[in-house]
Amino acid sequence: QFVDDPVEAHGKTAPGAKRHMVTLFGVALLVLLAAQGTYHFRDALAVKLPGLKPLLADLCGPLDCTIELPREVDLLSIESSELEADAKLVNVITLHALLHNRAGYAQAWPSLELTLTDSRDAVIARRSFHPADYLKNQDEISRGIGHNREQEVAVRLDTTDLRPSGYRLLLFYPQ
Repeated sequence: QFVDDPVEAHGKTAPGAKRHMVTLFGVALLVLLAAQGTYHFRDALAVKLPGLKPLLADLCGPLDCTIELPREVDLLSIESSELEADAKLVNVITLHALLHNRAGYAQAWPSLELTLTDSRDAVIARRSFHPADYLKNQDEISRGIGHNREQEVAVRLDTTDLRPSGYRLLLFYPQ
């Protein structure tokens, strides 16, 4: 059998082989897309599917990523709060607050912003307290505030020369 163009004879691939390569390429792209989606939504997946959390944590090791607790401030509330003067120490007050997580899952501890005001409701001092400032140990911080759980927190403050007569307390997550 004679062939007129040897390049043309060797350059042709069977139609079935070409289809298999396209299919393989498409499957590889889908796997990469699923991996990217898993990486991007790892925090949400860990909340919605808690059984996947250990696997996601193992996968995050080599990628130098972490699985964070959700931060939905709309599902947190301050049930009660009060400033109490210390009976033994002058110019020291204690802020007591009862935090409530209404979410169906654990959330990261919020930061608290305390604003002290004078008798005319003018701001005389403002300070933010992060979880490390009002929680006792690191394990408590990493576990977060449990679902449908209330937690009382207390912070002592030195108010020398401030003479506050009122306050405002807000929950927030730092950016």
